[in-house]
Parts: sequence; structure tokens; C-alpha cells
Amino acid sequence: MNICGKEQIRRALESDDNIVIYGAGMIAGHVYHCLSAEPFCCSISAFMVSEKKEGIHELYGTPVIDVHEGNKYKDNAVILIAVMDMYYEEIVRTLQEEGFKNYVSMTFESKLWEEVRAVYAEELWRRGNRKYLPLKVALQQKQSGDGIHIYRACSHMDKPLHTDLSEYDWEIPIQVGAALTQARICPVCDDYGENISGRNQEYCELTALYWIWKNDVSKYAGLCHYRRHFELDKEMIGQIAESDIDVVLTVPIFNFPDVRSTYVHDHIEEDWNVMMKAIADLAPDYCETARAVQDGVFYYAYNMFIARREILNDYSEWLFPILAYCEGNCSGRDSSISRECRDSYQRRYIGFLAERLMSIYFLHHEKEYRIVHAGKRFLT
Repeated sequence: MNICGKEQIRRALESDDNIVIYGAGMIAGHVYHCLSAEPFCCSISAFMVSEKKEGIHELYGTPVIDVHEGNKYKDNAVILIAVMDMYYEEIVRTLQEEGFKNYVSMTFESKLWEEVRAVYAEELWRRGNRKYLPLKVALQQKQSGDGIHIYRACSHMDKPLHTDLSEYDWEIPIQVGAALTQARICPVCDDYGENISGRNQEYCELTALYWIWKNDVSKYAGLCHYRRHFELDKEMIGQIAESDIDVVLTVPIFNFPDVRSTYVHDHIEEDWNVMMKAIADLAPDYCETARAVQDGVFYYAYNMFIARREILNDYSEWLFPILAYCEGNCSGRDSSISRECRDSYQRRYIGFLAERLMSIYFLHHEKEYRIVHAGKRFLT
């Protein structure tokens, strides 16, 4: 079976499977160098050719093998066909005749090779202190120069809604976890520009927040969900953009006897402890507020908020390093809870912790910011 597209190649690159490049010419060399470097850092097991030339046993220190010698790669490898497009069908026939099932088109004109190059270029530009800006991001920024943008986080895994969303046509749908699927359900996707789209399974809607932080330039920006929406209308949105309001939060959630014990009941205690340690290590000025939220009876849920640009930026600069600390320690080598031990719900722990962190951040600044509360509507 031919596998192709971002989801499969990402799975292949992140799995324990071998990666074999079919071809030994210039295109194969380009593919090898891109995938071997940051941000991919892949280990290529071999170059495969239809017929090995005499005296050629390796390329870039990697073995070159004849397709007839590749039995050990039939079941546990992904073959990247890195040749000129005119040779693709012939190579596919050869692979099929030899019993290979997992192969991906990485030909010169293929969309996947273009996507790999774009990711590599973005990293290359970053290392040179330059910004690689895709057209779609540039066009979005052109539209985002002022006013207020509230993004609606959507996933290709979302269940269908029976509610008409036309009254929320002022929201901007953004597909989260777009890097993990070929499906496209929104005009804006969180895998363009600087992003952490591939970590959506842990970060949930926060991959959208990261994208907004790095790619949107509106005066105000906010985040809601495909089911959960602020009880606002177009007129109110316009008024917020012209007001002295700094932050809009939803009505708080109440936990009894306290926030921490309720979190521990529903989630994993170790994660909470790591979060508190992260605050102590990375943001010690927030420790007192963190303890107040921990021992208090309310927090702000859903990672939903609207804020002025400079506040959103400051919050994101504070939040994501703490989440990275938690990600590295909650399921790391020294953790008692491995990533494999988490079910699909508890794997979203970064998103759960971020709700409490959002509460800590905004409560810490409640005397500085003019914070208001809006209702939330849950759609079915």
C-alpha cells in the first residue's frame, strides 16, 4: 500500500521504523541532507537503487543497497522515492514486485518534498536570524493589522455540531493539530509559520494560541473552541477593540474543597507537583499566587481569553517555557508516568495544566490589568 502525505511521513519520521531513500542521485542527496539536519534530525538507514553500480557501496557514509537485497526493510521501513518524477511509476512497480508496501513519493515535483523543503528553509532562515514567511501567513497578517481577532480552535476529529454557527461568523476558525493530518477543515491552520502544531495531542488548543502569538498581529486577540464560544456579538467585539479593557475571561469554575485536590482527583498528582516546581524554578515571583490558586476554590477554564496584543505576548512568553518544563518532566525519563501510560484523555495534561497556569498569570496581574468576564456558550 502506498502511503503519502504529511501525517504518514511525520509518523514515519517519529517512529522506530527505518527510513530508506530510494535513489542515489542529486535529489536523493538533497532529501538526505534536509532530513538529516534540523528540525528533522532523521537517521537514514540506507539508500536503495534498482541496480547498484559496481564499486559504490555507500553514500554520505550510508549503505547503498540493491532493491533485491532489501528484504529486511520490507516490513519495518518507509521507502522515500527521491528521484525525478518520470521514474516514479517504474520504481513503484519494482517495489511492488519485490513485496514492498510502505513507500512515499518524495520526487522532485511532489508536494511532500516541497513541504519538507519549506520546513527546512524555515529552520535555516531562523538560524540566520531571518524570518521565513509563507504567503498564507503574510496574507493573514495583512488582514490582522488592527482590530480584534478571536480564533475558534477546530480539529478534524471534532464531532459534528447541530447548532448553526452563523451568529459566530466574526470568529476565525483555525485548525489545530493540522500537522498531524492531511485533512483541511479551516482556511487558517496552525502548522503555517512558526508553530508547535505537531504537539497538539498534549497541548490541545494551545497550539492555536502559540500560532496566534507568533503569527497574528491584531490589536486584540483571543481564543475559543468549536463547542465553547464567548457570549459576544459583532457590536460588542467592536466595542472591546475601542475600549480600555485589557483582558476578557470566562466565568470561573469553582472547585471544592480546593483547586489542587480537585485536579488530583481528575488527573495525575505528579503533573501538578511538576507544574508547581516549574513555577518555582522559572517564575518564582508567581509562587505566592500559584499557592493561592492551588488552595483556592476557583480557576479560569478552557484556555479561553481575549487580551491586548502586548498582554497576550507577555502571557505566552511566560506560559510556554513553563509548559515545556512540564512536558520534559511529567513524562520524562525520571517520571513515574510515561507517555505510553497515559490514555487519550490524560495525554492532554499540558492543556489541563495550562488552564490553571492561565488563572495564576491573570490573578497575579489583576491589579495591573482591567479584567472583565464574559459568559460562555456550549454548543451541541
